[in-house]
Amino acid sequence: MKKTKKWRILVLSTIATSFLALQTAEAATYTVQKGDTLTKIAQKHQVTISDIMKWNNLSKDTIYVAQKLEVQKPSTDTGLKPSNPPVSTKPTANAHTVAKGDTLSKIAKQYNVTITDIKEWNKLENDTIYIGQVLKLSSATVVIPDRGTIHNDGTSETGTPSKVITKDPTVSGQSIYSKTIEVANTLVGTPYLYGGNTPVGLDCSGFIFYTFNQGGLKIGRTSSEGYFNGNTVQVKNPVPGDLVFFENTYKEGISHMGIYLGDNKFIHAGSDGVEISDVTHTYWASKLVAYKRFDGVK
Repeated sequence: MKKTKKWRILVLSTIATSFLALQTAEAATYTVQKGDTLTKIAQKHQVTISDIMKWNNLSKDTIYVAQKLEVQKPSTDTGLKPSNPPVSTKPTANAHTVAKGDTLSKIAKQYNVTITDIKEWNKLENDTIYIGQVLKLSSATVVIPDRGTIHNDGTSETGTPSKVITKDPTVSGQSIYSKTIEVANTLVGTPYLYGGNTPVGLDCSGFIFYTFNQGGLKIGRTSSEGYFNGNTVQVKNPVPGDLVFFENTYKEGISHMGIYLGDNKFIHAGSDGVEISDVTHTYWASKLVAYKRFDGVK
């Protein structure tokens, strides 16, 4: 009788353990649904986009429906007792794009490294940094776009205009930016559509065309390359609402663009639809060309 009772207890314990392990495994993964973006998934599970990309070995923020994603830090503990995660002493990103208000001290504190480390990794002779500059956060090789040297014809080797705006937009320009960003945020989750320029579907340049026209700036429809080489000028200190351009994504040369939101974030129409991404992510940092502003934004 006692033997039977012990056997029953052992079986029930085994079943409970298996059920708990199954619940834990299910909680640690998430199946991508239609309309999902990494931003939405990260917010839902209270983690960062960088965490999800690291845990799932993603080289860029592209996901697809029915894809299973790890949404908790993989554990090496085979038991059921949770263990405290080790305190990281390494940066959470490979690079950082300098934003307005950044200092070497602030960046070093943010990524738990020293000012000396940052200066050594980036061969800086002093503490001077500038907005839009991409700084390495480790000794690992990070491909940072070469803006080229300025020629007499007013362009660099990469075609970047030499004229640079150093002032923030006026009240009128800020009003356009505010409305444009407001419209852009309502479009998060809108599906990608090649040539699309309405809320039914958008591509990257169609997204710019629609949001800025809704924001009060009347612009024509062109490609990312067309906007880059058209009525825009490079910005030294980008503010939320300015344009951010990337090269060599799906084709050589200027091939993608978005709207800068501040704090290294930008909103754009990617292959998975309209979403918010981070310019410091290794993929985007290696493609970043310039921040620019429409001539019509004064």
